[in-house]
Amino acid sequence: MTIKKPTYAEIAAKKVKQRDAKFIKEWLVPDDKLPSSEVKDVLKWIQKSGFLSSKEIEITQSNITTILANIKAREWTSVEVTAAFCHRATIAHQLTNCLSEIFFEDALIRAAELDKHYEETGQTVGPLHGLPISLKDNFNVKGQATTLGIVNFCFNPEKFDEDAVLVKILREKGAVFYLKTNVPVAMMMPESNNHIWGNTTNPLNRSLSSGGSSGGEASLIKLRGSPMGVGSDIGGSIRIPASFQNLYAIKPTFGRFPTYGARSGLPGLESVNSVNGPLGNSLDDLEYYCRTVVESEPWFHDAKCIEIPWRKVELPGKLNIAICADDGFIRPTPPIRRAVKIVEDALREDGHDVIEWVPEDHLRLSQIISAFFLSDGGVHVKQETEATGESIFPYMKPYENAVDIPVSELWKLQAERTHLIKKYLDRWNATAAITKNGKPIDAIIMPVTPFAGNPNGKFHDYVGYTSPFNVLDYSVGIFPVTRADKDLDAKDEQSTNYNESDRKIWDDYNPEANHGGAAALQLIGRKFQEEKVIEMMKVVSQLINYSD
Repeated sequence: MTIKKPTYAEIAAKKVKQRDAKFIKEWLVPDDKLPSSEVKDVLKWIQKSGFLSSKEIEITQSNITTILANIKAREWTSVEVTAAFCHRATIAHQLTNCLSEIFFEDALIRAAELDKHYEETGQTVGPLHGLPISLKDNFNVKGQATTLGIVNFCFNPEKFDEDAVLVKILREKGAVFYLKTNVPVAMMMPESNNHIWGNTTNPLNRSLSSGGSSGGEASLIKLRGSPMGVGSDIGGSIRIPASFQNLYAIKPTFGRFPTYGARSGLPGLESVNSVNGPLGNSLDDLEYYCRTVVESEPWFHDAKCIEIPWRKVELPGKLNIAICADDGFIRPTPPIRRAVKIVEDALREDGHDVIEWVPEDHLRLSQIISAFFLSDGGVHVKQETEATGESIFPYMKPYENAVDIPVSELWKLQAERTHLIKKYLDRWNATAAITKNGKPIDAIIMPVTPFAGNPNGKFHDYVGYTSPFNVLDYSVGIFPVTRADKDLDAKDEQSTNYNESDRKIWDDYNPEANHGGAAALQLIGRKFQEEKVIEMMKVVSQLINYSD
């Protein structure tokens, strides 16, 4: 007797049904009460909808230090806080399709345990006592699945027996885990779409992408369905979604935060390392999270962590900032160019020394990292997708067609990378010759992508604004500047014609369709300068004074 093997669509449908059964029905908004698909901007919809109580709104609109202070002061219980975010996350998912795994019941049980502990002992468990934290899908959580947007991982394994190191640390500090968020296939596409959960959209304009690969995380956080979340980045995967949702975020240098125990889309790849970092609605929240993780001494739990305590940084009175407005390969669209000008003008007016940064070697660095991604000939991605017969997304075609790179060729690429890293460092140091105070630049500010959120399915094939800094392994922060405005951001009369990709992005830009999209930028510091990057973002953000 022949046993019919389930199709990838059948496996995915079973997985989605399993997840959907875990939603708490009372928290779901009836379909006929949700905004229609014609409503693009849903950023303020939840708090105006009437489906959350005033207390739930107060809790979910608060930053994490306020939440933690109110729990400690017994104004709010952990159960109240957790339930509020579970409820709001449910609605956020209905608006943007941002969730993968949900485990609300487990979270409420844990929150009750924390409340009981506090009641009985008068002591909190740790600096994150009772705080819900959302996680990108790749972080293994004990008792939960990790699919990475790959159908073959839906029930393989059905659940993990151990927390990733970062999850374990955060749990011990009092965090409550309640869900995980959507990613693209193997986390290797710039938009969060896959054959299991589908596509996650952008709450500022749902016709635009949420970005990838931490797109579900960014979409959820922007809708305040999470007070703080953790994403990962190997080519731009924190920075692109954070910029598309006008969030603050940190891509650290590898070794600052623990990575062991997370599931990888490209396991064994070490020519370039994936890192994890926080995304949030405030810089104070990011700083609190980073300091908490580092003060947990993760180097005792992850052998690849570097023993660098969290440091207090004193910035100079005036910063030396290099601006790169255009990398010469893809010209940014008008909203992003306007964001760069806003920041440059504000810095100059405040007396900071602003110079131009020439993006020399950026293209070559992005080509090298792409070669690293494909260096196994796409074997892992092909094995996992072919196991169920799932079709390949256009973004993933390079993995389908890749050829294994010989070790000798890989070594040659790595040697070239090392040479370019040294060259970049020398160029950074050489800026001392042109700054007013005779010191090198403190940071580079530049776009994250060419657009303020790309139309769904049209990111195209270039992450050259972010991926060079994965090769360089620099500390990078994301900060919001403004939003696309159809009246201010008219389309250029013609493409710059740098290349075919540049032309396609020019073709796709429509001021009306892109209206409301996020225009954020990245601030790049040197290796292991997470503290300084945060402090510099505070300076810039105070000058910009952005609010949604």
